Amino acid sequence: MHVLIIPSWYPSAPGDINGSFFREQALALHRHGCEVGVIYPQLSSLRSWRGLAGGKRGVVRETDEGMPVLRLHGTNTFPLLHSAASRWWVHHGLTLYARHVDEFGQPDLVHAHSALYGGALAQELWRREGLPYVLTEHSSMYPRGRVSRAQIRIARRVAEDARRKFAVSEAFAGFLDGYFGGRAAGWDAMPNIVDSAFAERLLQVPVDDGYFAFISIGVLTENKGIHHLLAAFARVREANPDVVLRIGGDGPERPRLERLAETLGVAGSVEFLGALTREQVAEQVSRAQVLVHPSQYETFGVAIIEALALGKPVIATRCGGPDAIVTPHDGLLVPVGDEQALADAMRTMCERIGDYDAAGIRRACLARFGERAVVERLTQVYAGVIAESTSRRTALALPGGVRP
Repeated sequence: MHVLIIPSWYPSAPGDINGSFFREQALALHRHGCEVGVIYPQLSSLRSWRGLAGGKRGVVRETDEGMPVLRLHGTNTFPLLHSAASRWWVHHGLTLYARHVDEFGQPDLVHAHSALYGGALAQELWRREGLPYVLTEHSSMYPRGRVSRAQIRIARRVAEDARRKFAVSEAFAGFLDGYFGGRAAGWDAMPNIVDSAFAERLLQVPVDDGYFAFISIGVLTENKGIHHLLAAFARVREANPDVVLRIGGDGPERPRLERLAETLGVAGSVEFLGALTREQVAEQVSRAQVLVHPSQYETFGVAIIEALALGKPVIATRCGGPDAIVTPHDGLLVPVGDEQALADAMRTMCERIGDYDAAGIRRACLARFGERAVVERLTQVYAGVIAESTSRRTALALPGGVRP
């Protein structure tokens, strides 16, 4: 089958982790025998005018491990006018679609990742070409109230026309059912894939240098809850000076978090690693004993399944996605924002780390989030959607056929 992937954001360069899970899922489908292509309008902000002046423009064809990627470099001319921004994104996407068809033929279906605005492009292709699409929603903007009325209208219409709708966790699927309602309801859960770079890496026992290392990975925004983690870590360190905390990632909260570490008196035991490539994430998590994921809200938890694939137990907050990922066999869940509960969980990990079986944690993770497990589910969905579409076209070709 020929599947066209339309992500709403995508890695801009090798090592970029923004949208890396879209790329990893597309590559997994490609490796398992699907004919896969990716089209992505990479529209940069006008604030990046210096980069735009000397950067790439127009359509660029790339080959990623044998998978074709068509990328259009342009400008996001209407960042605050969301209806216009959607139309502009779709306009550029249609250019990419025509180029894809010219080079590789018409796909059997589209898989759009997030309604804004990959889903909007998929819906336009459905209207123009009768090309069915599957939608997976990843964005936490909806539960966090970060979408405009115009964006809600766009996303609802996209969901209404999708042949199948997925959210990346059961909790998020339930939320979207209630949020959109009506014909835009009916969401199922389809998780992200854990990258093979984590799943196939040799399990590593942390170097015994006398320290117990916790690590947290993520963009440093307030939603990630690192301020709660630092406060909890300070409590743990009062009784156990042999603990260290490494924080991977960068973002607007980093200066404030560095000052907070100083204020709490733990700056000497906390290392801010900065932005990391995927390989560096795997290396740093392998060096630690436990991953801590203290977010205030998550639709899924890619960093969690990556740690589990490396055989590491996890402490996470009950913030949506992690609730259905972390089990008693591979970690602990604590309430959102509860610094005392987080500190207690970290102390428990220090005392009971020997109770966790790294190989068992990896096996359980791959059975649920491994490449083969998720690809099998996706291809079954695709086959069903294609069969339904073929039957519909056949019915329309008969006398009296009416488009549903």
